[in-house]
Amino acid sequence: MNVNTQRHGAALLWIFIASGFAGLIYQSIWTSYLGLFLGHSAYAQSLVLMLFMGGMALGAWLVSRRSERLKRPLFWYAAIELLIGLLGLTFNQLYGWSTHFAYDLLFPAADGLGSVNAIRWTISVLLVLPQCILLGATFPLMSAGFLRLRPDADGKVIAGLYFTNSIGAAAGALAATYLLVPRVGLPGTVLTAGLLNILVAFAVYPLSKQEREAAIQSPEPSTHGGNATPMLILIAAAITGLTSFVYEITWVRMLSLALGTTIHAFELMLAAFISGIAFGGLWLSRNAHRIHSPLKTVGWVQIWMGVAALASMFVYANAFEWVGWLMRVITRTSEGYSLYNLASGIIALLVMFPAAFFAGMTLPLLTVILLRNGAGERAIGRVYAANTLGAIVGVLLAVHILLPLVGLKMALWLAAAGDLVLGILLLRRVGVGRLLAPAPVMAGAAAVIALASTMLLVRFDPLVLASSVYRTGAVTLGESTRMLFYRDGKTASVAVYETSYSDKTKGWSIATNGKVDAGLAPNLDNAARSDEATMALLAALPLSMKEKLDHVGVIGFGSGMTTHSLLGSKRVGQIDTVDIEPMMIEGARQFGKRVHRAFDDPRSHIIIDDAKSYFSSSRKQYDVIVSEPSNPWMGGTASLFSSEFYRFIPRHLKQDGLFVQWLQLYEIDETLVSSVLAAMLPEFNDVQAYLANTGDLILIASPHGKVPPLQDFTSKDGALHPELLRVGFGTLRDMQDAYVLDRRGLAAFVQMYPSKPNSDYFPVLQLKAPESRFKRDMVSNLGSVLTAPWPISPALGGLQRRALSSELPDHKREITNDRKLRAARELRAALVDDQPIGGDYASQDDAMQLEALRGLAKDCNLDRAPAQSSQIMFSLALETIPFLDADANREMWIEPKWLGACKPAHPLVVETLALLAATAKDDHMAVIDVGQNLLNGDNSGFVLGNPTASYYIWGAMQYSAFMLGSPQLAEALQARYGAKLPSQVTAQVPIRLLTQLASGQTNAGPAPQAAGGH
Repeated sequence: MNVNTQRHGAALLWIFIASGFAGLIYQSIWTSYLGLFLGHSAYAQSLVLMLFMGGMALGAWLVSRRSERLKRPLFWYAAIELLIGLLGLTFNQLYGWSTHFAYDLLFPAADGLGSVNAIRWTISVLLVLPQCILLGATFPLMSAGFLRLRPDADGKVIAGLYFTNSIGAAAGALAATYLLVPRVGLPGTVLTAGLLNILVAFAVYPLSKQEREAAIQSPEPSTHGGNATPMLILIAAAITGLTSFVYEITWVRMLSLALGTTIHAFELMLAAFISGIAFGGLWLSRNAHRIHSPLKTVGWVQIWMGVAALASMFVYANAFEWVGWLMRVITRTSEGYSLYNLASGIIALLVMFPAAFFAGMTLPLLTVILLRNGAGERAIGRVYAANTLGAIVGVLLAVHILLPLVGLKMALWLAAAGDLVLGILLLRRVGVGRLLAPAPVMAGAAAVIALASTMLLVRFDPLVLASSVYRTGAVTLGESTRMLFYRDGKTASVAVYETSYSDKTKGWSIATNGKVDAGLAPNLDNAARSDEATMALLAALPLSMKEKLDHVGVIGFGSGMTTHSLLGSKRVGQIDTVDIEPMMIEGARQFGKRVHRAFDDPRSHIIIDDAKSYFSSSRKQYDVIVSEPSNPWMGGTASLFSSEFYRFIPRHLKQDGLFVQWLQLYEIDETLVSSVLAAMLPEFNDVQAYLANTGDLILIASPHGKVPPLQDFTSKDGALHPELLRVGFGTLRDMQDAYVLDRRGLAAFVQMYPSKPNSDYFPVLQLKAPESRFKRDMVSNLGSVLTAPWPISPALGGLQRRALSSELPDHKREITNDRKLRAARELRAALVDDQPIGGDYASQDDAMQLEALRGLAKDCNLDRAPAQSSQIMFSLALETIPFLDADANREMWIEPKWLGACKPAHPLVVETLALLAATAKDDHMAVIDVGQNLLNGDNSGFVLGNPTASYYIWGAMQYSAFMLGSPQLAEALQARYGAKLPSQVTAQVPIRLLTQLASGQTNAGPAPQAAGGH
């Protein structure tokens, strides 16, 4: 071998790494694109795998028919890489045009769901298949060209190319998710892959001039390897492709239960699987010259692959313990999340790598057998085609038959059994003529032991699989939990279980891949769970805004309680509830009477489909569409919180229709919530926000007009009322308490936490939500609006403060200001009516300060300790003024009854009382004047140095500037005092929100019409 040939060979190997890198970028990005169109990443993954493999099989087969007649296969390889690159450059535009054409014209004209599905799958195939066929042609063409440079090293060449292409693919899978998509989005990533293909084409073209123009000469057929007919080899290639992809799909589903159903976890698993294949090829390339009987070797490789796949069950059984340990010891920070991903990759390697390593040897070995038996260059494409066709069958078998029918363990077990049987048959071919050859006997014994041991010793405990260890760190749901339902569906594993919290208190949960999507109490006698308030309000809020709902759409079935609650109203005509996973529906049946109307009421229609496709094809216009998908970090869910989705929804609402969106506030941070709001606000004319509890936000949006005010329509809904009563929303006023912000407030929140809008093509949520979940972030800022010292929510369209005589709802509900309302009443009764403070709701610190103020007033000593007196009054004002109506505040702050005959004279005390009186009666000009006196006068040192005083004064002034509608005043105050205030004051969320509102900088799309009162 001359130096030039060696140099050219090395260059081709590096080039093929780049080709594999681009190829897996395509697979990852196509999965994301088609996931948007097909409705769930699991379906998209299956389709892309099938098209990827099927197209490559067809491309390889076409090349196999003509390879030996091609004078310059490397030239044709370069030409195909160039064409792949050009298609990559235009893919985003083709996708956008074709999907818009489908949604706007084809789906509305389609005749039923079957036609819509046919259109969806046809467009998906046409978008991806041409490039897949071209990608399939690259391996046999590169192999043929390389073999003409190195005809003496067939095994080394084939295995070496297999390694380089695979290791490039593993790097491409990780680079797409961790580097490219976060920076340039889906369009930029697919563009990068296209440019890389073009660079590969230009790099190969000069080398193609050096290749042999004649095909390698086929050697005389060898019989050393046994009776290996070409048909046997092709069948073996197909079977090993089938089993390998059953392994991959099963492992991905298994590891998702331990590591989480996130885009990061999926790409780590994919990279682990491909890395195993790559290093199997590397080992073979370095040892190919030592293999004298490739058939015998491939037989043993199949045996060891099956054994390794079975052994992965034992490894996987420990994965939950490892993840639980990680969750307990790793700090919940961004650095900790990086470490968790690294550890997740290692766990994926431990499970997948051994079997994948052996899988990486099979294709090169089978190709070498045919080459050495005289099949010529066409053997490369034929084996490649057979292997990828088998992979297609494996994908279909795993997704549509094995997982739904026999579950994860048996799917893996049966695939391993297939490899073991194939290995034994191949070894028998080597020992032809010998009745009991030792190799197949030994292999058979190993197979029986491995199959029996895994069947008997390995148990996939549903209580472990559904434990959500990647969130909680708990390895099992525990002894107090009873599994009611567990099934592996096509897109997810669904569990329903009962947890006993005490002898009389129980809770039911339905979980997807371990993540609880909804929790209910088994009956109305048990204490309500927090999710029930969310699901009840998702139904009750639109029912309180519209007198009649002829057609309602619900996206996401969950427990079925939202649909059940909506059907508690006779004012609802028909409900279409759309969910993509059939097992979710079957699991929810376990809730029985708690959700029976969702199943039994003739007005309920349950549809198994993607919501966007169904709405496009149904041609219905809805009065209300409710969207309550799973959490945004779950695979395939983030697209239901995107700009494109919010642009799509108004097309399917009536002119006065409403859109209702659930959004989590737990395991998420402010910038991610802002990314959803930034996506939503420009597409709707009016949006209002309600809090069902501390962790669940409900957004009500109107695309054309204003969101209607809440009215007492639900009093007519006798079947719904018990559900609302038990979660603390039994009256109209109770529901009005949940109101937080209008469109102006939400726009101000977006500007406080600037973020790119979440988009299908720039998926902020999909990429960043998993880290936020890991860090246990919590958005409490929206709830802080309800507990702020100034009545921000009433100023933004909410109802005015409750009268002192009004009855408060059940204290068990989780509305953030409920305890504040009760605490304010306790404090007022103690200060004004001289009642003993019970301390049930008011804090111990507030109670002590109140006693101190009462003592100072009783002895007329307020002037003797003006700083202390002012500090106490501001502290108590924070906890009372915004939670009491004007009448209740009168005797407390406007005309303080507790002062008695005492008439303070110290300027600080007098001005403090004047400011509190002005805020209590909403005298905004007086607030501005007195506030400036406090900030400018002799007592400014105390005020600016006291965080409590400066916080209250500055917030009151900003609130008054907002209520006066004077951005100029707000800006003037900011310019004069902003730099003097303590940073801990200006950083407070209510202050920042008021500053944004007062300055008038709350633009986010179209301006709403006049706000509806509540």
